[in-house]
Amino acid sequence: MPEHILEVLIITKPYMNPNKTNPKKFAIGFVESIFVILYIVFEELIWNIFAKPIFQYLKSLIVLDSLRDTFLHMNRYLLLSIFISILGIAEALGLLSGMSIINGYLFTGVVIYSLKIPVAAFTFWLFDLTRDKLLSFHWLNVSFEFTMSIIDKIIHSSIHVYIKTKVIIVKEKLKALKKRWLGEESFYLSLKNHYRFFKSYFR
Repeated sequence: MPEHILEVLIITKPYMNPNKTNPKKFAIGFVESIFVILYIVFEELIWNIFAKPIFQYLKSLIVLDSLRDTFLHMNRYLLLSIFISILGIAEALGLLSGMSIINGYLFTGVVIYSLKIPVAAFTFWLFDLTRDKLLSFHWLNVSFEFTMSIIDKIIHSSIHVYIKTKVIIVKEKLKALKKRWLGEESFYLSLKNHYRFFKSYFR
């Protein structure tokens, strides 16, 4: 195991065994753990796999050049209205998806959430494009800074470091297994090549 990973595990080990004689501390740690797990699930499964590729694709589209200029030169109040409307649609889809899953309609919930992802990616793209103009609104700037401060606390928390380290280890093991079974010198390709050889031989 790499030394830096071992150090992280040693540092965070006491945190993973909270003092249960202190109910307040234990409750705070438990709630923090829930938020960290939700954040990692969002980052690893939803953002990295689905939303981020769509976000990058939107940024690369040439056909959006005229739309970029329109948003960049748009009145800031109109821009804010459009941004909030799209963000509201994305959040409404997420809420509807959650309610569907809770009520037992798993497939419907997944379908609705899959519709939310491109809408949310477009929202990220719009915010990234017009950040300065949107953050010229004081209340939005304060809300943004508050949200980023919470995310920063989550990222630098010991429980996040611990879980993230475990996730990295698991991902590396999966990559190694993929390379072993599906790589250029994998056992699977070896069997496939032998099968082709014997198949042609018998023919």
